Formats: sequence, structure tokens, C-alpha cells
Amino acid sequence: MPKERPLRLAIFGTFDVENYGDLLFPLIAKQRLGPLGVEVVAISPTAHATRYRDAVLPLSYPEFVRDVDSFDAVLIGGGNIVHTKDFELPDYSATAYAALWIGATAQAVRQGLPVIWNGPGVLQQRVDRQAPEWLQRTVDAADRFVVRDNDSAKGLELWSGRRPSVIPDTALDLARLWPLALVKDRFRDIRASLGIPDEKRVVALHVKARSLAGVDIPSFANALEGALRRTGTVAVLVALGRCHGDHAIAEEIRRLKPDCTFSITDTEHLIDMAAVIAGSDAYLGSSLHGHITAAAYGVASKLVAVPLLHKFMGQAVQMNRAQDIATSWAEALDALPSLLASDPPCLPDAIAVQLDSHWQDVAKLLTSGRKHVRCADVFSGADPDAALVRAIREENMQARGRASTSNPTTTPPAKKGNFMTETSQTQWDSAAVNQMILGGDLDGASRQIDATLDQQPDFLPARLAEVRYALAKGDAAQAVTLASALSEARPENPWVLMSHLQSLCKAAQHDAACTLFLTRLAEIEIDEPMMTTALNTLLGSVPQKKQVTFLKSVHDLKPESSVVQLRLAMRAHVSGDTALTIDMLERAERAGPLPAYAARIKSQVLPLVGTMDAATDAVLSLWEAGAEDVETLCRLCRFAAAAGRFDLSLTVLRRTLDLHPLEWRSLYRLNRIFLDHSEDRAIFETLAQIDATAQTGANWRLQFALFSLRVGQDEHGRAVLASLTDHPATGPTARSLLAAISALGSAVPRPEVTQDADVRIVKKAGARGTILVFGGFLGGLSHLSDRHLDLLLSEIPANVIYLRDPYGRVYLNGLPEFGQTEAEMQSGLARRVAELGGGKVLTIGGSAAGYAALRTGLAIGADEVISLAGFVTPALADHDELPHVQQGLVELFSGDLQSYDLRGALNAKPETKLVQIIGGDYAPDVARAQALAGLGNAQVEVLAGVDTHHVALPVIADGTLKRRLQEFFS
Repeated sequence: MPKERPLRLAIFGTFDVENYGDLLFPLIAKQRLGPLGVEVVAISPTAHATRYRDAVLPLSYPEFVRDVDSFDAVLIGGGNIVHTKDFELPDYSATAYAALWIGATAQAVRQGLPVIWNGPGVLQQRVDRQAPEWLQRTVDAADRFVVRDNDSAKGLELWSGRRPSVIPDTALDLARLWPLALVKDRFRDIRASLGIPDEKRVVALHVKARSLAGVDIPSFANALEGALRRTGTVAVLVALGRCHGDHAIAEEIRRLKPDCTFSITDTEHLIDMAAVIAGSDAYLGSSLHGHITAAAYGVASKLVAVPLLHKFMGQAVQMNRAQDIATSWAEALDALPSLLASDPPCLPDAIAVQLDSHWQDVAKLLTSGRKHVRCADVFSGADPDAALVRAIREENMQARGRASTSNPTTTPPAKKGNFMTETSQTQWDSAAVNQMILGGDLDGASRQIDATLDQQPDFLPARLAEVRYALAKGDAAQAVTLASALSEARPENPWVLMSHLQSLCKAAQHDAACTLFLTRLAEIEIDEPMMTTALNTLLGSVPQKKQVTFLKSVHDLKPESSVVQLRLAMRAHVSGDTALTIDMLERAERAGPLPAYAARIKSQVLPLVGTMDAATDAVLSLWEAGAEDVETLCRLCRFAAAAGRFDLSLTVLRRTLDLHPLEWRSLYRLNRIFLDHSEDRAIFETLAQIDATAQTGANWRLQFALFSLRVGQDEHGRAVLASLTDHPATGPTARSLLAAISALGSAVPRPEVTQDADVRIVKKAGARGTILVFGGFLGGLSHLSDRHLDLLLSEIPANVIYLRDPYGRVYLNGLPEFGQTEAEMQSGLARRVAELGGGKVLTIGGSAAGYAALRTGLAIGADEVISLAGFVTPALADHDELPHVQQGLVELFSGDLQSYDLRGALNAKPETKLVQIIGGDYAPDVARAQALAGLGNAQVEVLAGVDTHHVALPVIADGTLKRRLQEFFS
């Protein structure tokens, strides 16, 4: 018998261009479907081969049409291919992109083949009429209809009438294609070939021209050099989009800064670019798939989203990486120190589940065979491709007829001072000239511009192209001169304004650009897309600290612009101005539902809009309406605890663990909610089974190790920590915690310590006083549980009162055992100390609990307070705080940080001594400690060489804390 042929799947996308992200999709499809005996064939507008030896060689679309009856299904995407635009690219016809999804569907329908969407992106379309029939038939024919982000789904629904489902970009399967160990080994070879010393930290860097937003390459290179010098790092440049000229920019940066940059722009392997990103200590770039690669391999990153396309935020939110979005290179470079010190979030476990389900559905549809009942043909007639050409021509003509005044050729002429015209008396092709400029054919562009201006000197589109040409050849001064003349002649034209702004920014005249924009904004109307472009251009040149002030000025002039409202809300949120954040979100919401990223911020700031109880009710309503994502559940769990609704908090925690057991955030919340010991033990057994059988991430395992130590499973907890010591994100914490635990030994804690209570008192025979331990958010001292801390405190001649705050509000709500307020708690603790016989009193806590220890220590007249990297005031220090720290403090202290300043109270009680212990190499704590200058009863002890906020661990490991306590009670 003849051998049965393998199933053939045609995957459609732009796999004929040298663009890293696009070229991944056929490889991932092969990895997923190859084991099932499926032959995956890449189909592109052309059959051009790229330079990359590990990329798939595509067939051209005409070849697919010729052999369509040899295929068993079509797979559309990924990549940004769902649109009908003609970008006039070389070798691409006017319907090249449309053929990848409309044409593919039309051909498949005629053959009865399954049509499967592979999470492509959708470019924004103008929607002001009913969807044409061919579009409705195209989307109706999809057997699996999925796109990669919510904005794509919403846009396609508005355009076509059918809403697709959303899945993550399938490139997030990258670690399946090239496992982490493989790319790490490859990166070691790459850094050796480049001559990068083993001890040198590396930043993977990708720069796209448009992301520079007018900043010239030498200026950017200087800023990059400064950031690398300050962090002791070097950059390895990757050209993820050679089709966009990324390699030319990378080579120029390398030429300008050879001492701190390296380049792999000449690589012939896609895996090399993945390896550099996966193996580096951080990634900075302007590529969606560079960001996706960093997330897939757990690398800290910043995505310079200029312009702020919906695809950037759409994937970032799904990856739990919205905080990675930067609106300028200045912001990204400023963030490099904190990025190198941060623990990047793991990918949500839901992503793997969604992608597994997607490929299972693809396999089922592929093996189901041809359809017995055919869908309606996308186009009637014998030749669907000829019909496609006619349909797209008609669609584009109607789109041009519907174009808004954002097009310079349709802007009405000025009423005075106008020497410019938009009426062409020559053969002018804007798209062709723009392509020449973008593609580097500057001589060709110059000839076209000069020829047109010779015949028609006042033709505005050619004058605008003249400015772009000057910018492209690096003559920013000439560009400013040309743009200034245009601006004087056509002050009402928004495209002229954009040209002038870009020229000024390119010439580093940033203040002039901002002043011009604010001046013109008061005089002309610009639409929301143009506002987005303008802000992207300008914010790249505005220092992060000044962006809120600048955006306020813009908002004063355009208070109804939702683009300005949302941009101001996001920058205010990052800077800690919660009142402004709330105000802008509320204004933006009046115009319609907030985008997903803004809705997420709104949920975060709910406690500052009203009471914590009201915030709990608001999130509870979301849960009751069906929202059961891990972020919503964890937030509800936290809010409910803070509101004192402990039963609800426990119910939600249990639901979170049931639905999202592989999410590290589920365990993070578990470690901050206090259950009884029997439930703790049951949960441990479940998690231990998961850890033994599932692929859990490093952050998940760190949280599991902390939970294991909390429930007394020391051997298991130590083993998990030991497995994490070499991980770049979790290694420092794991090593510090193991050192502290080892120093304490393995004795059994005193029985009172392990009681199920928020207040546990351990009496000591011959005690000379009392220690009050203010447990942190995890209930112990830093990452160390009370059962381990007691191994140290049991050797001190003192009674111990262990405290834990079930509200998670640094004891500002008091403790339920004593009443409803902090004052009642402090009075209750004073009584307990007196009942224990008095003597010396010492309070101790770490981080925010160090502040609580000081606050209560002053209230009850403690002799000494040990604050391990705590603070004396929650008001922001001169050093820039990490955004999540700022936001946490604002929430804890209800936005009124100044009224919680304890310096006055400390100064008024000289009998109470404060000892503040900080890491000498941890800049935020060093800055905060400056607040104690001039206070005679405050002493700062600096631990040389310690670069962590969690100083409790090193002072326990080296015996410092034990010696200090023994001296105090001696």
C-alpha cells in the first residue's frame, strides 16, 4: 500500500522579511505540531529567503494558490497582519497583507479546509459604515477565531461584527522551542566570542529608529554610556528588525561607544538573538517580541513603547509586565539600576494553559478533515484573488474618502499668511518618497523632492518631506530651519506642527519644542491620534520627574482629551500623585470604558477613593460578576483583610489556590494571610505535590520555600532554597535566608510561639525585660518566621511578645485582641508588659514593621527601638523610590504621608533610643536614613557591603543582632 501522506498545514505571515518576531511563528508551529506528524509550510507574499539559517523558507502566496488542494488546513498569523493597508513595500503587491488572511480564507473555504487563527494582531481601521459582505464572510469562516490582545479583538468586532477570543502571542512558547539551558549555553559562547568578562553584567539592547522620537543617535549613545557606566554594565546590541534598519542603528551606536557596547548584528541565527536576551541581566528595547522573549525567559526588562501601540500594552498586561512599559528611552535608561536589582515577575500560569489549549484545538481541527458543509464563499466568481484586488481597491478608496483632517493633503488652507498649497500639479507620491527616506535611499528621495519643488515651490507635502529628508541625513539644524518656515506659514496645520516638534527634539532643543507645542495647542485643534504622536515625541525629551508638570500644562489646554487624561494618570501614578491619578481616571472614564491597563490602575487606587470596606465591595462585585483572574482574587483577598473582613479574605484565598495553584502571586498572598496550623499543613501537602510534579517557576518556589518554613517543614524549605541559590532573580534572597537559618541552628521553638494567635507571649525565667517583635507582612522578621527567630531570642534574658498584623496595615488598625484602634493596641501592650514584671523594654521590626515598632515604642515608653531598614517618616526620600514602594506607602497611610512623620515625637522623648540598621549599598534606605540627621537619640548603623533592604537576614547570620540584644539586657 502507498504510504499515507502527512497532514499539511499552511501558516500565513510575513516570513519573507528579516524581522525576528515574525520568523518565530512557523518555528513554534513546527515545534508544537511536528511531533503529531504534521508538515508545517510557511506562506508569505514572496518566497524570499532571509539571512537566518534557522528560519523557515516560505512559499509565496501564488504557490499556495497553485497547490491549495495539497493542504489540510490554514493557520493565520501571528504578527500584525490583519488589515487591508498597502505599505507600498518592494515586491509586495497592494493586496499582499490582505491575501495573508482574506485571500487565505477565500481559498480555504473553496476547498472545505479548516480556517484557524493563530493570534494575529489587528491594525486599527476606520469604522463608519457597515462591514462589507466579504469581511463578514471572512471572519465567519474562521473555525478558531483568536487574536493576541483585547484592542485587536475590540477593533475587529467594530470592523467586522464578530468578536474574536484573545490568547497570548504564541511567541511566548519560545522556551519550548529553545529551552533556557540551551540558550544560556549559547549565550556563554557568544559572550566569550565577544570578549565580555564573565563577571561583567550584560544588558541586551534593541533600538528601533522610531523609538528614539527625534533624539539623534550620538545623543542617545551618550545617554546610554552614562547609564551603563553608572551600573557597571555593558550592552550587547541585537538587530531584531533588520527590515526596519535596526542593524544600521546598532552599528552606529557600537561605532560611537566601542568601550561599553558589543554587537551581534551580523548573526545568521535567530536563536542568537534569543540567547542574548535570555542570558543577559536585563533587556531594554523597542520590540514587542524582544519584550516577549525577555518575559518568556524571566529577564527583567523595559519596553520603550514609542509610539504607544496597543500591541505593546496588550501583551504586557497579559504577561503581568505592564510595569515594563516605558514612554521614552530616557525613562528606560533611568530605570536600569532598579531593573538590575529587581526580581522580574514570572509569566502567569494561565498563559501556558491558554497556549496548550490553543494548540490542542489546532490539532483537533487539523485532523478533523475537510468540512462536509462548506461556508459561504468569501467572494463570488471564479477567481477569488481577482475579487480580492477589487475589494481592497474599493475599501481603500472609501477609506481615503472618509479620511479625517489628520491628513496634510486635506487640511483647509490658512485664511492669511498662506503661501503653501496641497493641490498637486505634479506627479507626487508621498508613500514612495517616505519609503525611500525610511529605506535609506536619500539620493532618490532628494531627486523626487527637488523635482517637485522646482515645478511647484509651495507644495506642502514636498516641503514636509524636505524636513524629513534633512532629519534622515542627520542635519537637524537644517530641519529646524525648514520646519520653522513652514510653521510660520501654516501655523494651523497639525502635520506642520509635528514636523517642527520632531525637528526641535532631534536638534536637542527640548524646551523650545515643549513651548511651541503648548503655544500652538492653545490655537489649533488636533485629533487624538495626533495628540498621541505629539506626546510620544515630546515625552522622550522630558525628564521623568518633569513629565507630570508638562502633562498638566497640556491638560489645562485640552482638558477633554482622553489621551492626555490617561497619559497624565499613568505618569501621576508612577510618581505617587494618587489624587491626580484618580482625577484623571475618573475624567477618562466619562468618555467610555477604561483600557485594560488603566482599569488595573483604577482597581489599585480604590482604597484612596473611599474606605477600604468600599474598595472591598467594589472588587467583590467584580468577582461576583465572574472575574476570577489571579490579580482580581489576590487584590480582593488583600482588601478584605485590610477591611477586617477576615472570613471573606480566607474564602477568596482558598478560591485563588484552587484556581491558580501554579501562580506565584497566589503563594505570595498565602504567605501574608494567617491560617490555622491544620489548614497550613493541608495546603503544604498539596503544594509539595505540585512542586514535585509540575514545572514551577523560581518565584513560585521561593514563595513555597517561605511557606514551608512558616509551617515547620524546615528540611523541605531548605532544600527548595538551596535549589534557588544560583538563580539570578531569587538567588540573593535564597542565599541570605539560608545563611540566617544555618546560623540559628535547628532547635525546636518554644511552644507558645507556634500558637494560632496574633499576640503570643513567651515568658522567660529571670527575665530582665521584654522584647516586642512586630512581625512584618509575612508575620516574622523580614523573610524569617517567628519559629526561627525564637531560636535566637530564647537565648536572651527577656520575655518576648510576638505580634502579627492580620490586617496587613503595619498595625495602624491595631490588633483584634485589643480592640478596634491602634491606641487600644498600644494600651493593651503596655498592660501586658507591666504584667510581665516591667524591666527594660525593646521593640523591634523590619521595613514597614520597623516603623510600627517605633510608633508603638514611643507610645509605651520603650527604652530602645531596633528598626531594621525601617523608616521614621513615610514621606518620600530624596532618592527615587521604586514605584510599587511609593504606591504602597500612599495606600497604607491614606495619602497623608506628612502627618505620620515620627521625628517630632522621637525628639520629644529622648529617653527612647532608636537604632536604625541599614545596608550601606542600598541607596533607598541610605537616603531615608538622612531623615534622622540632627536627632540626638537616633543612631544609624550602616552595614558595609550590604545591598539589600532585608538587613534582618545578614545581622542574624553574622551574630550582630544577638550581640546587640545581649548587650542591651546585660
